[in-house]
Amino acid sequence: MDTSEGSIAIRGRGKNKRKWIPIEDDELIKALVDVSLDPRWRIDGSFKNGYTSVIEAHLAEKLPDSRISTTPHIDSRLRYFKTKYSALEQMLNKSGFTWDPTKKMIQCEKQQYETHC
Repeated sequence: MDTSEGSIAIRGRGKNKRKWIPIEDDELIKALVDVSLDPRWRIDGSFKNGYTSVIEAHLAEKLPDSRISTTPHIDSRLRYFKTKYSALEQMLNKSGFTWDPTKKMIQCEKQQYETHC
């Protein structure tokens, strides 16, 4: 898919979804890193209200044809990332699960994985 086309928006009853493409995910993560490093948007280990507006502006600058808005697009994608991160964090907190920084993946014995699932 040509990245200038942006994401696919699926419309219809129960299908009002946006399918994110990898370049959009990459830019979203870069924007999150930038906001996390900016002390104006950090408070007590979290983000201040309105930080998603800064992310929206960053995405509009980097991906002008994407039409990604704070609500519902960015909010929804951040919830998705939190869910995935939480699942990985739970695995890593258990004995026998380790992070391989070279392969950038969780490693464990097959039996431990099957027990976990």
